[in-house]
Amino acid sequence: MSSINSNITSLFSSLQSSSSGIYSLDLNQLSSIKSGSYKKLLNNYYSQDEEEDTTTSSTSNSTIKSSAEKNTETTIKSASSAVVKDVKTLTSSSLWEKKTTTDSEGNETTDYDRDAIYKAVSSFVKDYNDLVDSAADSNITSTLRSANFMVKSTNINSGILSSVGITVNSDNSLSLDKDTLDKADVSTLKSIFAQDASIANQISASASTMNSNATSALAKLAATGSYDSDGGYTYVTGSNYNSII
Repeated sequence: MSSINSNITSLFSSLQSSSSGIYSLDLNQLSSIKSGSYKKLLNNYYSQDEEEDTTTSSTSNSTIKSSAEKNTETTIKSASSAVVKDVKTLTSSSLWEKKTTTDSEGNETTDYDRDAIYKAVSSFVKDYNDLVDSAADSNITSTLRSANFMVKSTNINSGILSSVGITVNSDNSLSLDKDTLDKADVSTLKSIFAQDASIANQISASASTMNSNATSALAKLAATGSYDSDGGYTYVTGSNYNSII
């Protein structure tokens, strides 16, 4: 039994390395996995009755942890993608072009489409709040760093944001007042959302980093569960591991 545990420890030691990850597997280990000795080793290990309870408990805890991490990173990926999309809409030149409309009496008015601007800003505020909320649950240092930078940047600019109806709340969330936004100076709105060095673009950059981190984390979580208790291998689409097997 101690020999089996030793072999198990040796086989998994490279998989548990946080610095090199899956690439720390050498060719002999890959050959062992492909030839079927990995499956045999697992079968022998799971056949030991005295280890069954411990193994089941450990596997269960790992599954729960992985599931929670997956949910968190999936939410972050979705929210960050939405923020990037919102900023793209807000920086679109068409949003800031004056349009001519005609009322029921035939009177023409040329002005900015305030309804479209409100809709775009409202979507941005909602998705920003979702991202801040979900990023707080991440265990990825880079994600937390990016979220912290994003929140600090927003707080620093709370004054100008407030002038267009966006309030930075004590919990770092944003709230939007439609009346104030509708009356806001368009040049100020453009400086916040439509310029290259705008607050919105800074937020988009942080969101992009969090999106990349979440994508990588989800790929690693998928790779972690690629082998079942019978030694069966499940191909993970897009995994770098598949390229070396």
